[in-house]
Amino acid sequence: MRMHAFARAGTTLRVAGIRAGLYCRPMRFERWVGKGDLCALVMTAALAAGCGGRSGTTGVDETSTGTETGTGTDTTAVDETSSGEPETSTTETASASETGTGESTTTGEPGETDTDSTTGMPPVECGNGVVEAGEGCDNGADNGDGKACKADCTPNVCGDGAVGPGEGCDDGNGRDGDACTNACAVPECGDGVAGLMEECDDGNGVDTDACTNACTSATCGDGLVQDVVGEECDDEANNGPTAACTAACKQAVCGDGFVQDGVEACDLGKDNGPGQECLAGCVLNVCGDGDRSPSEACDDGGTEPGDGCNAACELEACGNGVLDAGEACDDGDADNDDACTTLCKPATCGDGFTQGSAGEACDLGPDNKDTGDCTLGCQLPTCGDGLVWDNHEQCDDGPKNGDEAWCKSDCTDNVCGDGFKAPDEECDDANQSNDDACTTVCKNAACGDGFVQAGEECDEGDANAEDAACTNICQQAECGDGLVLAGVEECDDGNPIDTDACVQCQTATCGDGFLRMDTEQCDDGNAVAGDGCDATCKLELGAQVKLTGLGVAVPDGTYKGQLAQMACVNLNVNNANKVADVTLQVGITHTWVGDLVFKLVSPDNKVLTVMSRPGNTEPLDDGVSGSGGDSSNISKDFPVLFRDGGLKNAELMGNTLADGATVCQADGACDYFPNHGAGPGLSFADFDGIAAKGTWKFCAGDRAGSDAGTIDSVTLTLTLMP
Repeated sequence: MRMHAFARAGTTLRVAGIRAGLYCRPMRFERWVGKGDLCALVMTAALAAGCGGRSGTTGVDETSTGTETGTGTDTTAVDETSSGEPETSTTETASASETGTGESTTTGEPGETDTDSTTGMPPVECGNGVVEAGEGCDNGADNGDGKACKADCTPNVCGDGAVGPGEGCDDGNGRDGDACTNACAVPECGDGVAGLMEECDDGNGVDTDACTNACTSATCGDGLVQDVVGEECDDEANNGPTAACTAACKQAVCGDGFVQDGVEACDLGKDNGPGQECLAGCVLNVCGDGDRSPSEACDDGGTEPGDGCNAACELEACGNGVLDAGEACDDGDADNDDACTTLCKPATCGDGFTQGSAGEACDLGPDNKDTGDCTLGCQLPTCGDGLVWDNHEQCDDGPKNGDEAWCKSDCTDNVCGDGFKAPDEECDDANQSNDDACTTVCKNAACGDGFVQAGEECDEGDANAEDAACTNICQQAECGDGLVLAGVEECDDGNPIDTDACVQCQTATCGDGFLRMDTEQCDDGNAVAGDGCDATCKLELGAQVKLTGLGVAVPDGTYKGQLAQMACVNLNVNNANKVADVTLQVGITHTWVGDLVFKLVSPDNKVLTVMSRPGNTEPLDDGVSGSGGDSSNISKDFPVLFRDGGLKNAELMGNTLADGATVCQADGACDYFPNHGAGPGLSFADFDGIAAKGTWKFCAGDRAGSDAGTIDSVTLTLTLMP
């Protein structure tokens, strides 16, 4: 069934539908087309448009298209939504065909259409009881801002600012602590949220904590005993200085300075006691009790007259100006600052009367004491009087007080950590650090004090020792420090050299695998005979030539690649066996080791370049090409060993040392394998199989001037074949 609309501003007209006939709601226009109901007009128009005579059609044709043949015009009724002055209605016509296309035209005055111009669907109508697109709910006439569905067809939820069903309030602000909680409930005491009218709200139902069940902060006088704030009692309005519960919510006790009604007769606090107006049991000191109060002239415990004290506790004679029996004096006046007190006793310190004219600053009578508030000399206590005032002073040495004395100027003890150096302290920096110049025991920081300070590796106090793990100079004991660590080291000669009498802090012995150059010809690390080195570290079949004290000068800066330009030492061997292995030890003194070239020449003139200018990769063995080489030095006192099994490449000699440091001495690198550089030969194996007999030569050359030296010792060791 086709749908057309009368459209005008703010007015929508719809055809509700036809089911088993025509259905029409009574409507009226705001702008009149005619007077009265339009129902007849609409029905007539619908019939005239050719509804197809179909019965049983239900609902509204939502797409404004049909499948009927032919064309027609439907007129929809105007659904009245407001009242006012009549307006001219707008009639929209539409046509459709099952077999072709249709066009919609609008005639009349411009206005709103009752269908979406894009989809052809009726517009969403809030309040029709149907939840349509864009609506969260629609309860029709039951919509409303106080209902489950609001007037704008959105659900009424907590936080939207509208009070809905089940909500006590809704301020929409998302804040607790105001007139409406975030749960949309009116705040009430006990809900756990402190409202505007509440001091607190812990919601726990406990009256004895910091927040009462009335949502007020715990306070003395609220009738609740809150021990969390130190209350012992709380009688609300009955609290008071004379009540069983004081104004500070403390249990009234004798000596608190408050007179409890019906229980105590008096209470002077700390002034209760003998000779006071109030005795120790908080009872009044009355005449006749035998204890003279400050207001009594006497109290002999009786009321008989004639004994010097009458029934009113007045002196029967003292004060009458007449010296009576039992009186030391009687000047007849009430002045206690003269020579005779009102007790007819001579004025004296300790009589309870302050005689300013006699130089007294105070007088507490029997309470005078040198550690109290009034001294035995009737003077007020002060720091420096030599008397220690209880609860005020820690010490008082009188004129000996001082900030570097046992008792400081403020009469406090001079203790370690107070920033003042006491007589038994070396220092006092008032801190708890042991890393500075003054330790926490107020001693000057020093090796041996048991604290590790800057520059120290350890400090075991009295346990420091030359043979201990922490030495006397507070350094960790280590091999090479020149100190023998007990139980760990056998020796320590202070160097890392493995060819002397102390090797890795153990005494060098034959068979330890380290060649001791001064006593051993070989050391293969075992005591097995027949392997070339016997159990006494002598060569079983070999030859050794050792020359010392040579003093042969190395020509300065002359080496250009020729043996003739080198200083050479002859080494004569008489054994005719063939060579199996070669080692060479050299003791030479020379600066700038990077200038030096060492060569070994066999009797058959085979040449091995043992070392060639360390630190300089020269392309030619000419003494010219390349850079200056390593700047460290070599010394005859620290000879170096060359062998094919050496520990370090000869090219790297001195590479870890600073300028001028001595090879072997400073780095412990004393054992090298040959590196020929650009010179002839490869290794000592070049000599294997040649006849040992004849003159061998060790030669040393210097390729640059200004750095000179001498050859001091050479040891050639040959292992021979059988």
